Amino acid sequence: MQDHLIDKYFNKTLSFGEKQELFARMETDEALRKAFISLQNLHALSFFLPDGTIRPDMAGKLKQFKRKVRRRRLIRSLRHAAGYAAAIILTATITWAILKAALTDDGQPVMYTEFSVPAGQHASVKLHDGTAVWLNARTTLRYPNVFTEGERRVELDGEAFFDVAQRPGQPFVVSAGKSNIRATGTQFNVFAYRLGSEFHVSLIEGVIEVSDADRPDNILRLLPNECAELQNDRFVKKTFRNTDFLLWRDGIYAFDNVPFTEIIKKLELYYDITIHVNNRKPDAYKFNGKFRQRDGVVSVLRKLQMIHYFSFSKDDENNIITIN
Repeated sequence: MQDHLIDKYFNKTLSFGEKQELFARMETDEALRKAFISLQNLHALSFFLPDGTIRPDMAGKLKQFKRKVRRRRLIRSLRHAAGYAAAIILTATITWAILKAALTDDGQPVMYTEFSVPAGQHASVKLHDGTAVWLNARTTLRYPNVFTEGERRVELDGEAFFDVAQRPGQPFVVSAGKSNIRATGTQFNVFAYRLGSEFHVSLIEGVIEVSDADRPDNILRLLPNECAELQNDRFVKKTFRNTDFLLWRDGIYAFDNVPFTEIIKKLELYYDITIHVNNRKPDAYKFNGKFRQRDGVVSVLRKLQMIHYFSFSKDDENNIITIN
């Protein structure tokens, strides 16, 4: 009975009454809930294929996966079923949460995906409305499986680039900490890690409004090549021309005349590592360079050594780098 209802749901043959029964039972039946979420995750992974859809020949094969399959085995199986697998499958984790007692107008459940990218990686995901999102290292994006009437709202912790699909009358809102970024159809980059104090948003195309969730009067409207930074609890507008900072979407970290201390902070953030700086001489310098993300933090430091020399050692057991 459990598998029968789940299969009917993913085949889109479940009646409204059966949907209500299924989701009511999932609130108390843990095995049923896990079975549903397991298959839903597999369907979510299929969205990373180039056309963003499930191939017809994949549908049956996805159902054959066992609930307690190991992650590596799942990746190999999905690669076999689809013919290839996007890099995102290897680098990101996905969890689904059912919003209790919530159904859309057509009887579908409202669920939220938390899409997390680990340290030293980057990924991309396409939302159901057509919005494309690129996610930098240690970033989490939370979004519903369907946008109902009103605004399209997602939650961000980290850095992401949004290419928002146009939907007149339904603005797209990114909630990042205490800030909200409102757009309709546009391209912009947001840097807003909750564990850090830095916040900025850079607009590439279109128009956005940046506001403070706690202070509605603190609002800023941005045009292309303008950015907003948070300084002393207020947004400050600036302009920019160089867009190398967006190269992280291609796995490249670009630093343009950036102080050594700021680079160290970014490396700690992106690679989830602690860096102790005992040698303060490099602090007096600013650095330019482009580094491949996949080469790792040690490779970046070795290249910086070639510009202004310093020595460093790495404690792998405690995940600490010491610069002397």
